[in-house]
Amino acid sequence: MTGFLTTLGSRLAETWLSLLVLPGLLYVTTSAAAGVLGHRRPFALDHLAHRIDALAAEPAAHATGTVVLAAAGVLACSAGASLLAAALGGAVERLWLGDWPRPAARAARALTGRRARRWEAAHQRYRRALADKARLRAAAAPEEAAAPALTPGPATAPGPVAPVPDTAALNEARNRIALAPPSRPTWMGDRIAAADLRVHRVYDLDLASAWPRLWLLLPETGRAEVQHARTALTAAARRAGWAVLYAVPALWWWPAALIAATVLAAAWYRGRQAVSAFAELVEAAVDLHGRELAGALGLGGEGRLTRETGLEITRVLRKGT
Repeated sequence: MTGFLTTLGSRLAETWLSLLVLPGLLYVTTSAAAGVLGHRRPFALDHLAHRIDALAAEPAAHATGTVVLAAAGVLACSAGASLLAAALGGAVERLWLGDWPRPAARAARALTGRRARRWEAAHQRYRRALADKARLRAAAAPEEAAAPALTPGPATAPGPVAPVPDTAALNEARNRIALAPPSRPTWMGDRIAAADLRVHRVYDLDLASAWPRLWLLLPETGRAEVQHARTALTAAARRAGWAVLYAVPALWWWPAALIAATVLAAAWYRGRQAVSAFAELVEAAVDLHGRELAGALGLGGEGRLTRETGLEITRVLRKGT
């Protein structure tokens, strides 16, 4: 037990240091330096060094009590900034996933409609390309079948051949918008919603009802992968929260705006990767362990998960609601 408590304490201290103190300390230091530099001379490091030397020469800087209080204040400010960044990260995560508050409902509907129109246009282009490709293949088939029976004759120049539509590229262009008809104002929100829709479309399974039970059946490796993707999304949203905080010192030190923009772009990219990985893993869990869920619920059966079994699982888990 002593060894367990020691290990737990060291892990908590490591987590506290990496998530709270270090990022917050960097932010507090940057904000303090920004207050000294200002807009007029944003890169005057000699002026900053002179100011630090002046503070170090103050009599109070050599008093133990002052140093301890200053260190405690810096650590408290760092932890406070980190907690604020985490709170902002939660708001950013909701924004990314399309869970917008009521005052933004009108903007959410407008963005969702725009995404739906773009997706529908891309979907129609893909369907037309499929039809054109099938028509070209059907037209070419009789000619290829009749070619050996033709008698030799004078060579004729072949007519122009219609280009075969690149259906793979059109399909990829549509899927870059969303994997299913958009129902959220953001790509990340639609990616999560698409996992639910695709599972229901293939298996008639209500993913929201099945996931807590399916989670209990996943092996340790599967849980670890899903947790890693979910943690990566939270970490990316927290980085976006830091970007919001770094926009504050930009009011008096403009290079902070560059820092905020860089951090926000990196966070957004990481967030998209995490959401895509999380949605893929959720679908994979249903594909690989859906039959185990049916067996655990006493529905029996062997082989792959079918629509009939998925619908029966949904009826059992919804409990008549």
